[in-house]
Amino acid sequence: MFKNITVIILAVIVLISCGKGMQDETAATAAVESEPSVILIPVDSIGVEQGDSNYVMGGVEGVAFGPDGDIAVLDCGRSCVSIYSPHGEFQRRIGNRGNGPGELQSVTFLAISQDGHVYISGSGSSVFGVHAYDYFTGEWLESEHTFIPPSCLEGAEGNSYLRKTIGFEMQDGEPWLLISIARHAVGLQEPIQTYYEESIRFDLSDNVRMLELDWYGYDIAATADGAVYIAPRSTEEALVIAFDSTGQEKYRFELDLEPTARTEDEMEMERNILRAKAIASGENPAGMEPNQYKPLIRGLEIDGSGNLWVLQGGPSTPTFNVFDTTGEFLYTARVADNPPDGSTWRFYIDENGILAYAEDPASGFQKIYMLEAREQ
Repeated sequence: MFKNITVIILAVIVLISCGKGMQDETAATAAVESEPSVILIPVDSIGVEQGDSNYVMGGVEGVAFGPDGDIAVLDCGRSCVSIYSPHGEFQRRIGNRGNGPGELQSVTFLAISQDGHVYISGSGSSVFGVHAYDYFTGEWLESEHTFIPPSCLEGAEGNSYLRKTIGFEMQDGEPWLLISIARHAVGLQEPIQTYYEESIRFDLSDNVRMLELDWYGYDIAATADGAVYIAPRSTEEALVIAFDSTGQEKYRFELDLEPTARTEDEMEMERNILRAKAIASGENPAGMEPNQYKPLIRGLEIDGSGNLWVLQGGPSTPTFNVFDTTGEFLYTARVADNPPDGSTWRFYIDENGILAYAEDPASGFQKIYMLEAREQ
C-alpha cells in the first residue's frame, strides 16, 4: 500500500464578450469558436544551480503566495517551506528536518489558507498525514494522522484548506480505495464540507495508476468566497465540476480537447517524475512506465478576479483556457518561448500573480518563475 504520496501582480483584466458561453446549470460543452489570448512572460526567477544555499532548491513540491504576498516554496530536499520576498530575497523557513514534534521528513504538498495557516502533507512529528503551522510565526500547531498523507492540497477561506483524502476498505473480499475531496481546518477531526466522493478498486498490478491516483487523480481550486472546482484527471474527458460553498454542484462543463500522445522526450520526463514520486512514497521506482497519453487537464487555478484557469494537459507549451465564474470562456493564456520542459510545469495563481516551476527541469536544477500576463 502506498504510504505517501516575482512576483508581478496579475494586471491583465480582460473584458471579452466573444466565445461560446456555458450557462447551463447542469452540463455544457466548452466549444470555443474564437480564442482571444494573452501571453505569459517569465519576468524573474528564484533559484540557482550552485552558490548561496538559500537559493539552491533541494526539490520543489509546491509553491504558493502567503497572505502578505511573499512566496512560499515547499522544498522536499530540506523538508521545510522557504519564504521569499516578492522580489525573490530569502526571508526565513517554516519547519525543519527531524523526527521531533513539529519537525518534518518527507513532504509532498503545500497549502496556505487565507488566514495564514500552512498545511503540509507528508511525514513528520512521527505522523503520516498533514502538519499545520502558523505562517507568520512559523509555530507548529498540530499534526493529523491519516491512512495515506492527503494530496492535492489547496488553501481556502478562513483557516481552512481543501484536500483529497484516500481511505481503504474491503468490499466483497476485494480492496477498494475511498476517495473524498473536502474542506478541512486545523483542530477539526471531521471535514467542514465534502464536495466529491468516489470508490476505486485497488489494483496493485497497476502501480503507475495507483501512484498517480495517490499523488494526483484530481485537480482542485477554490475561490475566496468558498466556491470549489474539481477536475478528475483523465485521458478521455476534460470535465470540470463547480460547487458552491455549501457543497452543492452549480454546474459542470467539458472542454473540447483531443487526447495527445507524449513525445519520447516527454515520456522520459514523466518517467523521471514517476520515479521521484515512487521513492518519496516509499515504493520501488523500477519499471514505472507512464501512460502514452497525457491527461486532458492537469491543473486548475483561480486568479484575483475569481476567474478559473484550466491548464490543458496536451500542449507541450503550458496553455490555459480561462473562464469566468459562470463557466463562460474568456481567453487563452500561453507561456512564451515554448520552454523545453513546459509539459512538466506546475503553477500557482492568485491575486498576487503567477508562479511556476518545472518538475523535471531541462536545465538540471529547479527555479521558481514569476510570470506576467500580457495581451497579444
